[in-house]
Amino acid sequence: MQADRAQQVHQTADLLFAADSVEQSIAELARRVEAECKEDFPLVLCVMNGGLYLTGQLLRHWEFPLTLDYVHATRYRLATLGKDVLWKAYPQNEIRDRNVIIVDDIFDQGFTLEEVKSYCLKHGARKCSSVFLIRKTHERKKADIQPDFVGLECGDCYVYGVGMDLNGHFRNLSSIYALPEKVV
Repeated sequence: MQADRAQQVHQTADLLFAADSVEQSIAELARRVEAECKEDFPLVLCVMNGGLYLTGQLLRHWEFPLTLDYVHATRYRLATLGKDVLWKAYPQNEIRDRNVIIVDDIFDQGFTLEEVKSYCLKHGARKCSSVFLIRKTHERKKADIQPDFVGLECGDCYVYGVGMDLNGHFRNLSSIYALPEKVV
């Protein structure tokens, strides 16, 4: 999608969560995660690219020792429908005997979380927690995996902003938008 088309589509979107609500949710997420994980000297794994925004915002609130790393595991590949998980980058830090915090933008069906968590556990992580800004509510989820920390919930719609993209655009927005069903 070209930038001019993305801007046209954005004009039809609904504001789902304004920037102040998002910031409040992130601050509360940071407090909840810190209360549970600050003594663990965790390895924080940002799931690129969507988790970049949330990870950066969480780090602003955390003042406990941690190690920051990333993985690049994606299902969407700049599309609106997910496929099998494609690994583009693995963590560079040692995972064995670490408590890992996986940070990502949206929990939809759970395939990416399942893949990243499985990787960490296979490589000896002592514990894996997951933090998501938003969770979609629908019936297509994998029954055997759920996020540990979630900031916001939305229905089964296409959302973007705050790390989530619209065909590669608008990850930088500080509010979350939903597309009308006919546009997706």
